[in-house]
Amino acid sequence: MSPDGQRFEFVMVADSDDARLFIELSSHAADLVEARDALELALRSMSDPDSPLQDAERSLVANAAMAYCRTFFPSKVRRPMTDFVEIPQAFFATHELVAAFRNRTIAHSQSDLSVTYAVGVLDAETLEVRDVMAPTFLNPMPLEQVRNFIDLVDTVEGRLDEVIEPIRMRLMERLADADLAALVKDGTRPMVRVLLAAEFNSRVGYSCECPHWVDSWGA
Repeated sequence: MSPDGQRFEFVMVADSDDARLFIELSSHAADLVEARDALELALRSMSDPDSPLQDAERSLVANAAMAYCRTFFPSKVRRPMTDFVEIPQAFFATHELVAAFRNRTIAHSQSDLSVTYAVGVLDAETLEVRDVMAPTFLNPMPLEQVRNFIDLVDTVEGRLDEVIEPIRMRLMERLADADLAALVKDGTRPMVRVLLAAEFNSRVGYSCECPHWVDSWGA
């Protein structure tokens, strides 16, 4: 039920090339939303010295980079978003920077942005060895680049929405021509059952009681 009291019924859209493309592109859109949300939190923290998120800034930007790069890095389950959306030339340098940041700093430790040293700790008076430590020095993405990154995400998301919208309209037209009363009566609705912690693994988090084509799409 909506906040204004209006009730809705939900039904599964019939399998079709358009439905599968809609799901594929919408999954990319979800990754872009995740990236933007993380960047907005990071920017909010950077502009507020008292923000409780200060210690999480680097992790937020890293999460944004991973989410953004999921949309165009090689995948076995969906085509790259860049097959449908062109990265604007004005943002191409930022796009490449984020990809390299993900590859060399986030996914792998192959960058001078994160360097660990073996450092001996000596007593200043006697030069007695007190400890050997391994500090890691981190160089976070500069504020200007974070702002460029969020502008890139917003721009790409807008272009992706333009690709998705006509597909959405075609699906709405076809759904309007279907026997909606029968769909509601048959109960072909998206239903999600959250699994117990003991059942959770890297491949399974939710059990979705939907038509099989949704479950196996792109596999």
